[in-house]
Amino acid sequence: MIWPLRPQSGLFDEWADREIADRTRHIQAFRETLIERKKDLTETISLETGKPLWESTTEVDAMIGKIPLSLEAYEQRCGIMKTEFGPAIAVTRFKPHGAVGVFGPFNFPGHLPNGHIVPALLAGNTIIYKASEQAPLVAPKNG
Repeated sequence: MIWPLRPQSGLFDEWADREIADRTRHIQAFRETLIERKKDLTETISLETGKPLWESTTEVDAMIGKIPLSLEAYEQRCGIMKTEFGPAIAVTRFKPHGAVGVFGPFNFPGHLPNGHIVPALLAGNTIIYKASEQAPLVAPKNG
């Protein structure tokens, strides 16, 4: 579950004001971290959720795979759009909402939150993440 909150500090502005290329670099670095820590993250998910290692591996692979999909979706949907209406031009711009709260579930403690966190960060939002109390160790291992 996610919802937009009003920013309470300059952290939101600092992140929101970054160019998309800079935010993309950070997200790509996160992807590299997931790849480097894949074994450890897989074992942690398995330990905390009781999933077999093959299923936990699938979850981590989905987390890694979400990043290129999110980058592609951002490029397709979030550019400045201009539409001409006779002599007038309508312009649509996308702006960040602020801080986005994400609750981590027990059953997919890495993949489901990641599916909200990555697109929100790409869009210039900041994140408040609350890990499941039944799978709390996945969050620190997740970046």
